[in-house]
Amino acid sequence: MKKEDLIWTIIYTKAKQELRAKRNLENQGFEVFLPIISIEKLADKSRKEKLEVMFPRYIFIRLNQAEDWTSIRSTMGVSTIIFFGQKIAQVPNQLISYLKSKTDQAGVFKQKRIERDFKRGERIKIKKGAFQGMEAIFLSKSSKDRVRLLLKFTNQLTAAQLPASDVGRKEIIEPFRM
Repeated sequence: MKKEDLIWTIIYTKAKQELRAKRNLENQGFEVFLPIISIEKLADKSRKEKLEVMFPRYIFIRLNQAEDWTSIRSTMGVSTIIFFGQKIAQVPNQLISYLKSKTDQAGVFKQKRIERDFKRGERIKIKKGAFQGMEAIFLSKSSKDRVRLLLKFTNQLTAAQLPASDVGRKEIIEPFRM
């Protein structure tokens, strides 16, 4: 089988069985790609990283169009192969290469987290301290360790200085670009 005979296509899996389908297809010798993303979730006032499938119920598989796909369809975890009309759905190699280039060895997307200071007038949420959870308007940094904010008390804006650590920095996740 020539490398140019191989195409990337999409498998629709049974609910929450993407990993099972991937493992079973790899055991049959297929090249499979299952993109995973790391998501930060709040749990008990702390942030925990959780891994989730990027495209729920979908995985990518590289196969020969001319071969019989019966073994794929009967694989545990697989629901069906995606078709458009009578033709198998084909995913461009460039897209798979791009997605793979953005993942680590385990197939987890590497998203850059960029921290930056807040801008004057920006609405923020206080992360900790006596005013935790309150919304405020950022005015400025008053020193290296303190920030000036406008807090809303009894329908009135009041200027206050808080430790910069109570506010933290704004975290931005870099978007994907092709």
